[in-house]
Amino acid sequence: MLIILGLCSYGQQQKPVTVKINTPTVQCEKCKKRIEDYMKVEEGVLKTVVDFKQKRTTVTYLTDRTNLENIKTAIANAGYDAEDVKADKDIYAKLPTCCKKPIDQ
Repeated sequence: MLIILGLCSYGQQQKPVTVKINTPTVQCEKCKKRIEDYMKVEEGVLKTVVDFKQKRTTVTYLTDRTNLENIKTAIANAGYDAEDVKADKDIYAKLPTCCKKPIDQ
């Protein structure tokens, strides 16, 4: 009986959605690892791939568990801008120097 219930609830689960989010403050491999590791514990997130050269993060998630705004907020909580959601200032300040935007001169 439990197997049948498990299959029924699985059938009701929505299909995963993949989005590309501009993450302009991502600078290096450490940034990539930090975001990808941080997103592993976010509910509903199935996969996160950060392309720091293109400054873009691709996230696959379940829409019945989370949404795009929650994902952008999670990236911001890791210390990085995610489109219109700015990085948490306190966390950004604690990032390694290589992970911070170069200061314009």
